[in-house]
Amino acid sequence: MDGWIILHGGALGDLALTLQLALRLPRVRQDGRVHVVSRTDFGELSACCPSITRQSADVLGLHWLYSENGAPRPAGLDELIRGAHVLSALGDARGRVHQRLLALEPARLYSFDPRPRPNLNRHITQQWATDLEAQGLLIPKCIHQHPGRRGLGVPNELRQRGAALLTAAGAAGRCVLIHPGSGGREKCWPWENFLAVGRALQRAGSEVCFVLGPVELERQEAANLRAVCDNFPVLKCPPPGDLAAALAAARALIGNDSGPAHLAALLGTPTITIFGPSSPVLWHPLGPEAVTITGDPKQHPADWNIDPIRVAAVCEA
Repeated sequence: MDGWIILHGGALGDLALTLQLALRLPRVRQDGRVHVVSRTDFGELSACCPSITRQSADVLGLHWLYSENGAPRPAGLDELIRGAHVLSALGDARGRVHQRLLALEPARLYSFDPRPRPNLNRHITQQWATDLEAQGLLIPKCIHQHPGRRGLGVPNELRQRGAALLTAAGAAGRCVLIHPGSGGREKCWPWENFLAVGRALQRAGSEVCFVLGPVELERQEAANLRAVCDNFPVLKCPPPGDLAAALAAARALIGNDSGPAHLAALLGTPTITIFGPSSPVLWHPLGPEAVTITGDPKQHPADWNIDPIRVAAVCEA
């Protein structure tokens, strides 16, 4: 298969950052394609530039890499890896998975452990790039100096699809999306602050739409959900393809340190990401218009010492 194959076992945020790194690999811009094998679905991005296609890790049989010796190789995995350029985010080059991948005879294989090492004080993608360079994979220095300057080329068709989804949800025109959720409860700026941001944007004349996934609908009290649904258009539980399209069409995304924030930045959508306990130095989204605002949830649990009016003003600037 032409282009690079990316093997990934993590969540959406880490996967989006891995794709940011992949955009700077040799041949990606020239060949115009990346093929991802992952457990996380990021939607349909094959029409982007470069084209990003995906297979399910479970369907392809990626679990074989962790099985005991003697287990039969999945035919599809064997065929995909043989002769290919492979970037594995399933563990470093000293690990068992790397050795099993070598047995599938890729043309090139580079592996990294996606977990941050203790006391890391730079962006996580810089750690990954350093590990890959130690294996002989030369990555342009822009990954160190300007890692978020270039994102995906997004086709108009994807934005048009997203605009239609947002219109169907009740949003008129290009809107600011607010996603108040995250995979970790502790990373969520208190709900009422996002409501205050939304109201401030509405007063300034902006169209606002909330994006709520299953976790937000399960976690939040009924009164909080009513406060959103009674005052704003809401895109509820969009499947991965719809989420990607909506993010591509949005004027901006405001949210926590979360997978959708990283995906929006990858798609080139302006992002304002609220950080509390997680480190923005390590984990800030990479994108041409990605802004982070850092608060202090320990000393200021109600609002993390972040004024919602300030967040709205940053979005309107």
